[in-house]
Parts: sequence; structure tokens; C-alpha cells
Amino acid sequence: MSIATIVPENAVIGQAVNIRSMETDIVSLDDRLLQAFSGSAIATAVDKQTITNRIEDPNLVTDPKELAISQEMISDYNLYVSIVSTLTRKGVGAVETLLRS
Repeated sequence: MSIATIVPENAVIGQAVNIRSMETDIVSLDDRLLQAFSGSAIATAVDKQTITNRIEDPNLVTDPKELAISQEMISDYNLYVSIVSTLTRKGVGAVETLLRS
């Protein structure tokens, strides 16, 4: 899969909102995984860029209130990436176990 095939975030959100129409269609597990991964990758990249922009802005770095907001955003980003990493690792472990049996 090339980077060009990753759909934009608003397209993923549009599909997520219209999930009922997806229930009648047959969608492979690979396609669902790719959609979930692309949505997660785009959301993570947007969050990372937002945090980076806040940190590079001299007006926001000198304001204690804005620093607290930035720290909270970094904490949320860290938790999200950790959860995705853990769930991915657990999912791969479950699939490997099923394939071995």
C-alpha cells in the first residue's frame, strides 16, 4: 500500500458516520483493518503537527496557561499512541495464536 492510497481524514469520518450502510455490504477484514489504520495514522499525524506548532510558537510557550494546555495535549497524544501500540501487539498475538492452533 502506498501513501497515496491513504484516504483523507474527512473521508474516513464520513465512512465512520455511515457505518450502517457498511453492515449490509461484505467487507473483508483486511479492508476494515486498512481503513482503521489509515484513520488512526491521519489523526495521529494531525495531533502531532498541532502539538509541534504549539511548541514552536513563542507566544504560546511563554504563557503558563497555554503551556499547561500543551502538556495536556502531549499527555493525551502519548496515551493514545501507547494504547494503539498495545492493542496492535495484542491483536497480532491473538492472530498468531489462532494460526498456530
